[in-house]
Amino acid sequence: MKSGLVEQSLGHYLFEGIFLPSIDNELNQEKNLLNATEVEFVKDQQLLKALEDSETRYTLATQITNDGLWDWNLSSNQIYFSSRWKSMVGCREQEIRNNPIEWFVRVHATDIEKLKRNLLACRQGKIPQFEMEYSLLHQDGEYRLMHCKCIGVSDASGSINRLIGSQTDITERRQIENQLNYESEHDKLTRLPNRQLFIQHLTELSHLEPHPDYMFAVLFLDLDHFKNVNNNFGQSIGDRLLVKIVHKLQSCLRSQDLIARLGSDEFAILLFGFTHVSLPSEVACRIQQELSLPIRVEDHSILITASIGISSNHHSSLQQIGDESYNLVESLQNAEIAMNQAKAQGKACHVVFERSLYLQSIEQSQSENELREAIEQEQFELYYQPIIKLVDRQLVGFEALIRWQHPIKGLITPTNFIPLAENTGLIIPIGWWVLRSACQQMAAWQKQYPSSESLFISVNISSQQFSQPYGGHIIAQILAETGLNPRCLKLEITESEVMENVDVVLNTVEQLKSLGIQLSMDDFGTGYSSLSHLHCLPVDTLKIDRSFVQNIESDRSKLELVKTVIKLAEVFELDLIAEGIETEQQCDQLLELQCEYGQGFLFSKPISKLKAKSLIETKTLRV
Repeated sequence: MKSGLVEQSLGHYLFEGIFLPSIDNELNQEKNLLNATEVEFVKDQQLLKALEDSETRYTLATQITNDGLWDWNLSSNQIYFSSRWKSMVGCREQEIRNNPIEWFVRVHATDIEKLKRNLLACRQGKIPQFEMEYSLLHQDGEYRLMHCKCIGVSDASGSINRLIGSQTDITERRQIENQLNYESEHDKLTRLPNRQLFIQHLTELSHLEPHPDYMFAVLFLDLDHFKNVNNNFGQSIGDRLLVKIVHKLQSCLRSQDLIARLGSDEFAILLFGFTHVSLPSEVACRIQQELSLPIRVEDHSILITASIGISSNHHSSLQQIGDESYNLVESLQNAEIAMNQAKAQGKACHVVFERSLYLQSIEQSQSENELREAIEQEQFELYYQPIIKLVDRQLVGFEALIRWQHPIKGLITPTNFIPLAENTGLIIPIGWWVLRSACQQMAAWQKQYPSSESLFISVNISSQQFSQPYGGHIIAQILAETGLNPRCLKLEITESEVMENVDVVLNTVEQLKSLGIQLSMDDFGTGYSSLSHLHCLPVDTLKIDRSFVQNIESDRSKLELVKTVIKLAEVFELDLIAEGIETEQQCDQLLELQCEYGQGFLFSKPISKLKAKSLIETKTLRV
């Protein structure tokens, strides 16, 4: 009995001591496994949540972006197109399958091969990414311009297994860019290429391989006196006239010829691919023939002529000037030189560029630089030619005449530099200098010699000065600063300038007349038929041109012309001054015709201010 209990207790002991710890270990292992499973479950849930968040963000990104996104799984050859991508080609969600062919079949034929090459290079790892533009067909049958970006995605082994990318519709942006580029390269009024685009074409053509039977020519065309159209009829009429002129010019050209508007009244024409050397001159003649008849704009019939310069690559003289190759940009410059020569020859004609014109242009450029230096350094001085009352030879005033005291060439007369000043616009600063200096000198003489207060100073003024927006104000300011009585100033303007700019001159003259300034019409009778304008112009004095005075005592036709001018002066109650009187016979003849005033070598050549001062000092004021 006792032994049985002992065995039972021993067995329990053995069970408790040996087997129970083993069970505990198993339970602990199961518990740890359960905990690990719970941890893995939590992690899986977190991963699922992160994946859901990622998918949500991707879905939202595809919805809000303007770009069409795509994701190409290279293993399955399935491609995902976002809704935005599909809408870019005008399709709904279910209308495009996840197949690359849906993409490629819509790409324009000129772009598809380049797209496939880039995709293949990216797929093979030759390039990590690429960007390109292509045209994509829309459901409406029109192509849209797309900007595509693509990048390769590698798997764990480093192999490219996906291509992902985006495309942006840049059609509208490109249209705006093209429109801006067009506007920057074309004239707004005529829609012709502007100077920038024309020179670009010339540069490109200059790089072509020269061919002896494939000739080029550039025509430089300037409309004569076009600024007078704007002055007399207004800019609106001028613009409409320009458009009609362009149509006439285009009618004289072939389809392959290029015409551009370089400036307000300047045009250039490029002729190329012709074989007859006479073609450029023939085109110039056609243009001048086309412009020989008046052009109707509203109620106005306007006659416009053109001066044309021609430069072409068949003239051997060009090769002597520059490189052996023919530079079309230089040809444009040469054509402009020839055009200026055409203007110098009387306008309304054409001149072919020659080497002598090039050398003459260089000389003129040097003269222009010297003239600018003369203005800066005030190398000018005034001479004064007395104006006389013919009946008693009494001094009544002076005409101020400019001279250029060149540091090397010596004294230069106006005929040798005024035309250059007028062509370059330098006549404006020179003219204001003359007016200021003359007014200042006359004011000083009148202050020093009170008996000379009745004398006047006559100053030539150019139409360019009159045409300045504040020309009248500048003249008034000069009078105020110099202190000269406005009634002692006569402004001389040539008849041709008055007739060409009647409206502009009238606006300025009316302002000057209100100050008491007098206006003298110089060289009357040599320009336009101005009888119809005399009644509306506030002119005080007519000056008979020296060409009418010469041989007046023996040339009956000149005598009759002078009689007519004098009669006009009587009718309009104007003073009359005869220029260029050199003999007593001429003076007597003019007195007989009742011409009151005159000037010329018979009385005095233009004199320095010191000699003029001595003349004023004489008590009788006689020459």
